[in-house]
Amino acid sequence: MALYVLGCRQKCRVIILSKKTSNGWSDLEENLNIVYLPFNSYFVGAIYLLPYLFFKSYGDVSFTFSSQTIINGTLGLAKRLGVIKAKVILRESNSIFQLLSGYKLKIYSLFYAMGYKGSSLVITQTDYMKRQLMEALPALTKKLNIKTISNPFNFDDINTRTGAIDKEYETKKFIVAAGRLAPAKGFDILIEAFKDIAVINNDLDLIILGEGAERNNLNKKIEELGLKERIHMPGYVKNVYAYFKRAEVCVLSSRIEGFPNVLLQMMSQNTAIVATLSAGGIEDIPNIQTCPTENTEKLKSSIINVLQSDTKANKPIFDSFLKSRTQSSFYAQVMESVK
Repeated sequence: MALYVLGCRQKCRVIILSKKTSNGWSDLEENLNIVYLPFNSYFVGAIYLLPYLFFKSYGDVSFTFSSQTIINGTLGLAKRLGVIKAKVILRESNSIFQLLSGYKLKIYSLFYAMGYKGSSLVITQTDYMKRQLMEALPALTKKLNIKTISNPFNFDDINTRTGAIDKEYETKKFIVAAGRLAPAKGFDILIEAFKDIAVINNDLDLIILGEGAERNNLNKKIEELGLKERIHMPGYVKNVYAYFKRAEVCVLSSRIEGFPNVLLQMMSQNTAIVATLSAGGIEDIPNIQTCPTENTEKLKSSIINVLQSDTKANKPIFDSFLKSRTQSSFYAQVMESVK
């Protein structure tokens, strides 16, 4: 969204609610007005955001766009209190009422109650997410402008994130997965499934791209299974498309997603795709191999099936699907839906 707005010759500010801990935005810092708040936790940053916006007086801002429930609620509350005058656009990033429980869910529910009434638009990525939100919060959602708008695909992103894979992997055949190293991504299930795949395919490795809090637990599991030489976790890499293109199979192993943009990225580069049914809408994507979530055997058999199949005919089908999700159409739908 930030890049698209810039391309339309509009001004864009980005506020990141914690210290800079990765290089995800580094290549955009020259062109975007990016502010990093001085906190280790984004939650503290979200609390600080209200006074920050008050003293900064962003009166020239026409729209805010956010995609995380606590941040959404904070911006909606800022609008309700008159701290900002902008129209507040909120996007649901995940199926919160499936993902969370206990005190965490209570905290998130509080931010829904405090802030979502201040929104001009709430975007759900799929109709499934919309139904779930309305069923969980019927009284609140009756008062909201909720629209399902599918995630866009940034074709220009391919040009900036290609390059070559690391020399260590140039001669290897591999399966690839990518995402935050977090329980929701199901990499522990993928590692378990790969244990048997590695026996059948002794020249095949697994590469998991990304960084996160689960690294130590995943490394421990890899060592326990004796797969240290076969499974690689190089961390954050900018050139994800190069890995997706070279892979024998690209795998989404998540337990739960809002809608996984990484799946669209994989489809742009490869025709051999396996995905768990971790989000609404995945079952509607043509010609990808799907399987249930949290099912090691089904995930294993799906990967093996794709490894043994000729998937080249999927290329025009995937390209056609992706071209229906352009940034310009996403932006137009958002602007048309704002009240």
